[in-house]
Parts: sequence; structure tokens; C-alpha cells
Amino acid sequence: MPILMAMVFLLSSSAGCLGLLQAREAMEHLRGEPEIKSETIVLKHQKVFTNPTDWEVYENSTTFYIDETVSELIMWRHTKITGSETVGCFENFTRYVRAELQTPSGQVVWAIDECVSQDPITNEIFPETSGFETGNWNLVINARGAGTATGALQDFLKIDITLKRTCVQYPLEDACI
Repeated sequence: MPILMAMVFLLSSSAGCLGLLQAREAMEHLRGEPEIKSETIVLKHQKVFTNPTDWEVYENSTTFYIDETVSELIMWRHTKITGSETVGCFENFTRYVRAELQTPSGQVVWAIDECVSQDPITNEIFPETSGFETGNWNLVINARGAGTATGALQDFLKIDITLKRTCVQYPLEDACI
């Protein structure tokens, strides 16, 4: 055993390729095994309308990347349009929240068009047969609302996108790749 340890030390300290190979293998062995983990990424969108005299128009477009490691895509939304239960919905007259989630190829996989308050609702987007389409996905939001800055009469929208993906985390590293 002492002769073997001396040989390992001698070969790893020499400048040759065999020494570098053994040193690398020894370091990898000391490092430990990588772990497969699940990582959750949440993209939050929130708008509170605070102009009591004129309707505010809100437009937002968010792009995010989905690759083959994404296993779940969950959409959560909550909208409040004050007094909408009594007024109803009239095109080009009422306050509204419209949003679409588009794949890289332009297909709409989730959409809302609301002009009345809605309680929080969660929708899970299921992938095609071989998984989600890889590329830049786009969430487009158009809304119009009104409200006061510090009162109960306040329109708002909240839309969250939750991505769950599988990744590999190596010991001694914080990043999950």
C-alpha cells in the first residue's frame, strides 16, 4: 500500500499526461457525485391601477426561454375590476385584462380575456407528446383599468408563470445546470 501511494503521488506530480489524468480523477473522486434536482422559477407580473379619473392602459411583453429540461409550466392569475359585476362587459368601453402565452412558433397555448373580477385560478399547460417547444416563449399582456392609490376602489391584475425543470447540481457549486 505505501508503494502504491508513492506511485500515485509520483505520477500525479510529474508533468506528463498520465500524471494529469490521475490527478484529475483523484479530484473528481474527492468532489462527490452530482445530484439531480428539481428547480422552480417563478416569473411574476403585477399591475395596480391608481388613476381615478382616466383609464390607464397597461401593455407588457415578457419573453422567457424554455428548453428540454422544463417539465411543468403553470399559469396563475387573479384579476380585480371594481364594480364590474354591475356594469357588465362592453367592447371598447369597459376595463379589461387580456393576456396570451405564445410558443416560439406563435401558437397560443393559454389566453384570458376578462372584463369582470376573477378569483385566483391556476392552469397547468401540458406539453406536446415530446415535451415543450424549445425556444423563447412570450407572454403578452394588455389591460385597461382605473382606481385610487390607497383605496378599496382599485383594479389590479396578477399573473405568475411557474417553470419547473430538472437540473444537475455538483457538490461545492451553488448553480444548478
